[in-house]
Amino acid sequence: MPKINITYFTVLFFLFSCYSKAQTENKTISTEARSTDKGTPVFNTNKADCISLPFGYSDLSKQTTADAVLSVIQNENKLKEIKALRFETAVQKDFVQLPEEYDVFLPFNKNVNEKHDRIKIASDFLCYGDYSLYFMAVYNTVRYAEPFIEKIYLISTKNNKPIDMKRLYLHHEGEMGFASHTLFNIDKNYIISLQDYEFSESPFTLKPAQKYQILPSGKFARYFDKDGLYKNEDEQGMVKNHTKQGKWTEYKSNSSIDIQKYPEFTDPYTYLEAEYKNGLPFGTWKFYKLLQKYNEETGEPIINTRKKGKLIYTEVYQNGVLKKKEFQ
Repeated sequence: MPKINITYFTVLFFLFSCYSKAQTENKTISTEARSTDKGTPVFNTNKADCISLPFGYSDLSKQTTADAVLSVIQNENKLKEIKALRFETAVQKDFVQLPEEYDVFLPFNKNVNEKHDRIKIASDFLCYGDYSLYFMAVYNTVRYAEPFIEKIYLISTKNNKPIDMKRLYLHHEGEMGFASHTLFNIDKNYIISLQDYEFSESPFTLKPAQKYQILPSGKFARYFDKDGLYKNEDEQGMVKNHTKQGKWTEYKSNSSIDIQKYPEFTDPYTYLEAEYKNGLPFGTWKFYKLLQKYNEETGEPIINTRKKGKLIYTEVYQNGVLKKKEFQ
């Protein structure tokens, strides 16, 4: 998490704003889309189209170099397998919000900030007890002549109603050769493994892999192989029944911060005091400014210097759903 000066961050913010504006230009809604009440697409319910597991990219943990990762990302056979999910049903504008910040929780509401006919639901899906899990693709048609799948989300539904969603796949081309990728694998027990990769001036970053599970409620939650105390450079807390439980301390990038209102933020990271109940956000979350020192030669943060600064805002959760956000 290198230190970013204000000028550099301002440039990046400007480029991002321009890209977001391009993403939301108006275009005629595809007549192929047929929706039910409140814009929910007609999900395929034919059990014959349930795919078998495992599915996705196997052996993700073995790809540890830039060349190895690129060979997997550019594997045409795997791309054909993913496209074979038959992304056919276009999504109406009032189905779901897709924020550009890729690592935030994705709530359902009545706005879409992507082009309407660029978002499609696949006919093939996963069967999971009383739930059906559908793949939703977001195509990039703005910056490139040949459209390609930039993001794939997995949506959990029950009785044709969406419950929760999780981003599984990312192929994001940034400025100046920067790129971000996420590859996924879903094993036979429906445990979802995600591996993030970043190509930048570093030039290559392999982020820690994360796993997710489907809770009895149909919601997605982090999955941990072992119970007990969990700690890494980004978060620490207790794990019970393979999910987060109780109070956690997390150091996270944060898109909710208004840089103009809080100019002391030279990078968008916060010190978060969170709480979980059975893997889902619970109670009051407190977001503080993250204070830390940096290595003068490399610009990398010195982990053991991290501490919380002033309180910026709070969020209140009930049953995993955000009910209130208040800035100080």
